[in-house]
Amino acid sequence: MITPASKATVVKGFLFGLLLLLLSLPALQARFGFAVIPPLDGYFERVSPPEAATWSNLLSSRYQEQMERYLNDQLGFREWFIRLRNQVDYSLFKKLHATDTVLGKNGVLFQGAHIKSYLGDDFLGEDEIKFYARRLRTIQDDLARQGTQLLCVLAPGKPRYQPEDLPRTAQEAWVNKANYPVFAREFAANGVHTLDAVQLFQHWKKTAAYPLFPRGGTHWSGYSITLVADTLFRQLEHLGNYDLPNFRSLPGVVTTTDLRFTDADIAKALNLLRDPAPYPMAYPEVVFEPLKGNQRRANVLLIGDSFTQSFSGFYHHLDHLLDGRSRFWYYNETTFWPDSLPASEERNVHKLNLREQLQGRDAVVLVATEQNMNRYGFGFIDEAYHLFHPYTAADTVRLEQLKQDIMRIPSWAEKVHKHAEDAHIAPEEALAKEAHYMRERER
Repeated sequence: MITPASKATVVKGFLFGLLLLLLSLPALQARFGFAVIPPLDGYFERVSPPEAATWSNLLSSRYQEQMERYLNDQLGFREWFIRLRNQVDYSLFKKLHATDTVLGKNGVLFQGAHIKSYLGDDFLGEDEIKFYARRLRTIQDDLARQGTQLLCVLAPGKPRYQPEDLPRTAQEAWVNKANYPVFAREFAANGVHTLDAVQLFQHWKKTAAYPLFPRGGTHWSGYSITLVADTLFRQLEHLGNYDLPNFRSLPGVVTTTDLRFTDADIAKALNLLRDPAPYPMAYPEVVFEPLKGNQRRANVLLIGDSFTQSFSGFYHHLDHLLDGRSRFWYYNETTFWPDSLPASEERNVHKLNLREQLQGRDAVVLVATEQNMNRYGFGFIDEAYHLFHPYTAADTVRLEQLKQDIMRIPSWAEKVHKHAEDAHIAPEEALAKEAHYMRERER
């Protein structure tokens, strides 16, 4: 006969066994991996196994600390527990566990670096921007003499596009002293060929049928890239006086579940159990027509940041409108597109011959969003200028004079010495950099 006491014992034993099972599950998952756990989004470095358990490592606790970090990293269901913690903090306290991510009004996500650029924290100063605008006009003329057009694209940053959704503290800090307005003004003043997509977005914002920026993304949306691409490639046709293949956008799909490419890049990086609710995002169908008549594909060198990826990430504008000699240099560092490069072709941009890379191009297109306008062109501007206008013997003499001038002024020399210490470089190298900087602006 089962007594109440024996029933209680069975229940306690069951609960105790269940508890032991639950406590053992992470270790079992780590050992056997019986459950498929989606990996976390973003960049993470796995912890390496500890060093050998030598006496010195054991006595200094180095081995124990390394083993603890390693076991924590290998814990079963670790990714799920992280998502659970993130979800609780987000849902209850609106707290984010993601690097450089800011939650604005109406659930809109921003990258902190984009907000700082919008607020002018990285402002180069009027004189520096004027200098680069003049230099770009010179390069534009240099390229034009060899039959190559230059087009500078000013891509919109999300904070400037929808400042009404920024956190209150960011709205109060805005002083309208940032890189974008001065770049736009000076490009126009110097006759630099420009596609000012910031102004286009402000115009389209009033009539756009669908979001131009996603709620949970930092890049322009798949819908807006169809508008930008149409404007960009028409402008290239006009500058180069050639006819590209025809393409058009047709109604596609509108969805809140199957967001494409970068339309949820910030939201995914939050690593929640359930992503925040997005805007309904539209993805038109883009139809590219075959070549006809006098049409041809253009030979273009694209140099830009991650906003440039959208021309191949959402749709295949680059594949259909540019020829096989065209290239996209990501941050002017590595060849990002096309994917099917010959194995023998160097992908490291700085190992390529710039003069050869520019020959025969129909156009060079520079793209940067507001966050990256403090380094517009990513070094290409100075490299191209020096290609067409190399240093002369007189420049070398003037550099030596500048070095002497710097060393004769105590405050200036001290500034250069401090820069050398901060940058961990030799004082002679810091002095040469300062003299070079001054000579560049004299030229």
